[in-house]
Amino acid sequence: MSSMENYEAIAAGDSRLRLYPKHWGIPEPFFASLFDENTAFLHRVSRQGKALSRMESIAVTAAELAIEQAGIDASTKEVLFVLSTTKGNVELLAEPHCDDPSAVYLWHSAQMIAGHFGNPNTPIVVSNACISGCAAQLTAFNMLQYSDKYKHIVVIGAEVLSKFIISGFQSFKALSPERCKPFDAKRCGLNLGEAAAAIVYGRCENPDTLPDGTIILEAGAICNDANHISGPSRTGEGLLRAIHRTTEGFDTNRIAFINAHGTATLYNDDMESVAINRAGMQDIPVNSLKGYYGHTLGAAGVMEVILSSIALQKHRILPSMGSENPGTAHPLNVCLQHSTTTGDAFLKLISGFGGSNAALLFSLKKEKQVTGDRLQVTDDKIRGSNSWEQIAKYHLTPDPCNLSLNIDEQLTQQYRNIGINYPKFFKMDRLCKAGFLGAEVLLKDLIDDEKNNDDWGIILMNSASSLDNDRRFQQTIAEDDYFPSPSIFVYTLANIVTGEIAIRHKIGGETSFYVMPEFDEELMTELIAQSFNANPKLTYILCGWVDVDHGQHEVRMFLCRKNVETSRREDEET
Repeated sequence: MSSMENYEAIAAGDSRLRLYPKHWGIPEPFFASLFDENTAFLHRVSRQGKALSRMESIAVTAAELAIEQAGIDASTKEVLFVLSTTKGNVELLAEPHCDDPSAVYLWHSAQMIAGHFGNPNTPIVVSNACISGCAAQLTAFNMLQYSDKYKHIVVIGAEVLSKFIISGFQSFKALSPERCKPFDAKRCGLNLGEAAAAIVYGRCENPDTLPDGTIILEAGAICNDANHISGPSRTGEGLLRAIHRTTEGFDTNRIAFINAHGTATLYNDDMESVAINRAGMQDIPVNSLKGYYGHTLGAAGVMEVILSSIALQKHRILPSMGSENPGTAHPLNVCLQHSTTTGDAFLKLISGFGGSNAALLFSLKKEKQVTGDRLQVTDDKIRGSNSWEQIAKYHLTPDPCNLSLNIDEQLTQQYRNIGINYPKFFKMDRLCKAGFLGAEVLLKDLIDDEKNNDDWGIILMNSASSLDNDRRFQQTIAEDDYFPSPSIFVYTLANIVTGEIAIRHKIGGETSFYVMPEFDEELMTELIAQSFNANPKLTYILCGWVDVDHGQHEVRMFLCRKNVETSRREDEET
């Protein structure tokens, strides 16, 4: 249950991964870590008397423990909840007569969780594929660093498995028939797992006043490969940029270990080895926790940060279970057994579908620790509402003159009207097509598609996540002959639309996706300003609302540009 109990289980070499034959009626056996269905915390009722789903139950349980330890009142407006999840209650799609049809929406789960604590704010859902947990922490970091709106932010990562998720990964042939082996020469695929984890973040005004042993989030970054929606870059370019931006100005000799993504798939582990070597960090000990829990998707980034933080506090490096004979494209210093360390920082790396990569840097507060000015706003950063400007916008809804056309026909017609030749468009799902069209209109003649545009970013949000395509995939696994479709499953993540746009226009900066019940202009404004503040190199952000649900579509996209001259004037006046 508790973080310490989990840490001690790992220290004892305990893995909850085991073989599940014919589970959920799936004909092919799989290795995973699943909760016991008879466990009470899987079937909870909120404080308002509403039944919680399995995912919501474990999220509430984890958050309760973290909030209690932090000693905060989570019912105040000064506390915000941020939920990291990729699929939420997607298993409800298999129940056509669900009592509450909105229960399958990610924002609904977030509201149920925040509502349990009586929190009055609209919670934020980060759904950015496998990097969601780290992206959620970076969202919290930026909000605390660049805004006075909140004193504490509760970041929760939660994921449960289902026939939907297992079938999808099986359709990719990505699952190992045995316990996974991160970074091992004989690795042959990943395992999946269920988990929930929560961290309470607070603003650090003066690190010197913190008690020794406090874990500090120093910096973080998200970068896109702009390479492939489901395959990592062979050069590790996106992850390398995330590492460089995160560790810039930091003495990397202080880094005790790198907690890598380490999924035990051939290409992910190779890509991480390339990026780590290119960053000159190949001698730093590397570990992966996937051999204990499997890949817990939206919970991974949060849970693995917690366990790595405890290890750093204890001056220990946890071994990578399953890594017996390391063998990756470039050599890594894979931790094979328990070891001690004198380092006072660790680097968390994670990558995912849609070409997304993230890095977070954490340090340990020590007595007489020399603190720099990494958290201070310097001249090359921007602040204030006038630091950026909207330079273009695009609004796409069903054409009232062609209501006889279905959504696929309308999107195709829009594509023809734009007059481009991009055959991959016809392979995309509807959500990606809608976002792609908006990007084509806004970015025409403004971006060089022939070079790496790492000074460009993408921030999108919607209400339905990828439900339009989730329903299509559910049909493929509900057929009598059981034939899950990999070509459909690859689009069952909302952030794939940011990946498609990034690939088309070689956008290598931040790409993030949020899920809200409706378009929140104030939140979008905050996210834009914070992203510009956090990344001095970022010059343009493509942002907005891209939603497809029940045969309807709406696109409201905007192109924003950093106003450098205005920022400089504000700095001089300040």
